[in-house]
Amino acid sequence: MIGKLNETELHEDLKEHYRGANGLVEQTVDGFIVDVVLPTEIVEIQTRSIGKLKRKLAKLSANHRVRLVHPIAASKYIDRVDGDGGTLSRRRSPKRGRIEDAFREISSIADILPNPNITIEILLVEVTELRIDDGRGSWRRKGVSIVGRRLDGIVERHELRSAKDYLRLLPDDLPNPFTNRDLCDVAALRYTVAQPITNTLRKMGLISIADKRGRELLYRRG
Repeated sequence: MIGKLNETELHEDLKEHYRGANGLVEQTVDGFIVDVVLPTEIVEIQTRSIGKLKRKLAKLSANHRVRLVHPIAASKYIDRVDGDGGTLSRRRSPKRGRIEDAFREISSIADILPNPNITIEILLVEVTELRIDDGRGSWRRKGVSIVGRRLDGIVERHELRSAKDYLRLLPDDLPNPFTNRDLCDVAALRYTVAQPITNTLRKMGLISIADKRGRELLYRRG
């Protein structure tokens, strides 16, 4: 069983979800293999490394509507399994993902956004992560390997297509101009989350550098 528990499991779960009753999976469109083809759009599911899809998205969006689905774990259980896939222990991770976390990935394709033919769907999901103590994993996990992630449920969907969609992620009470620190304080974000948001919006031309406040850049909307 353990051979079937790999990093593609979450991807496969989501592919089946989006295929529904009318979709086709693993089809060739304009020379690219795509995850799902629906009557109205193409669906690409990417759990990480979105930047690798930039050329593909740019080419496909020239002739088709494309939905890029990026899942974020809003909640996660961690199951420790044996070599046969049997569960040895189960615990809940204290980490909670947010929509804003997706911008660490979105920033890598910001120069082709916004695009009326590209919808980015940030999916907050509940997942179970499967781990095995095989001595081959990260030293941070003391050699424990992650062997799979399973979709348990979908909590929330957030679509980004137009410039207004992206700008709505900035809180209404955020000052203008503002710094990354202001964004952290108003939106209750870590600095490492706020910085990719401003980098993305700046690359998209939705905010600009207005000045500096000490060592902090001041950004202006519009």
